Amino acid sequence: MIRDTISLMAQALGIKSVITAADGAEAISRAFHEQPSLIITDLQMEPIDGLEMLRLIRSGRYHLQHDVPIIILTANASQSVISECIRYDVDAFMVKPVRKQDLENRVQQLAKDTKSKKPPKYYFEMYQADPAKSTDFEHNGAIVFTEEEQEKIEKISDTSPTIDTTAPPVTPEQATAKSKDRKFIRWQDKYSVGHSELDASNKQLLAIINDTYEAIAYHHADGEKGDFDDLAQRFRDYIVSHFQLEEDILHDLAYPKYKQHAVIHERLSRQAHYVLLQCQADPELYSSEFFKFLRYWWVHHVVKEDRQYREFLSQSPQSA
Repeated sequence: MIRDTISLMAQALGIKSVITAADGAEAISRAFHEQPSLIITDLQMEPIDGLEMLRLIRSGRYHLQHDVPIIILTANASQSVISECIRYDVDAFMVKPVRKQDLENRVQQLAKDTKSKKPPKYYFEMYQADPAKSTDFEHNGAIVFTEEEQEKIEKISDTSPTIDTTAPPVTPEQATAKSKDRKFIRWQDKYSVGHSELDASNKQLLAIINDTYEAIAYHHADGEKGDFDDLAQRFRDYIVSHFQLEEDILHDLAYPKYKQHAVIHERLSRQAHYVLLQCQADPELYSSEFFKFLRYWWVHHVVKEDRQYREFLSQSPQSA
């Protein structure tokens, strides 16, 4: 029933050719013959489940196209299984029951930003080494969060000096019209990096943080996961546009630490991708892991790392 429903949804979205399979074994056979441009699979199947199918495809087994985008359907999947899917570079998750809007959001997301894959040999060697291994916080061959970074994220509290203490977190039961007018973080001049375009971009992130706070406080109890899908996509778009803008400006102005800053961007992008995938697999994490990561990004990147080039920009005649 789920298979047929998703097939109809896909056709309604304009996908002309939809192929279905009853289990992982049949899916691998059909993938070999049909060469699909997108695969959506459940996790729980016999004799080959969704995770094993992901491993086999990424490993290039049976001459399968190893970098085809793969979306996995989840329902109460364990953290270890989610981590293993991410380790083999799953492209997205959807939570059952799937709505047409969910499918459209994921297809649009992958059309805009499908992560590159490593060569099949990389996944094959990882698979041979230990098919059942699960490594938390690892993605695309790199450790996503070091223990030190994890500690920093956990230490991010609502009473941080960068947080507007006039707006303590509220639960949906405590929400009032008066408290809704408050912001979780308010823009202050001390957050400026000395460039109007970059400040405007960082204000977009601030809006995402404040809107996420509002979604948690006022909508999450109603189960409106659509709010978080929209916020997640806004965050993805912000990452791409902000990093491109910032790197172009720093490169053009010959910022001495440009290369180091670009490396920081690469790390943050990988971390964000990991967190967003976790939240897709378990939407409850939007109110915890996603929100914590946004605050971590603001406190440790915007306020600390970005402001290191403020003096350099203020002295540059080309700086706006």
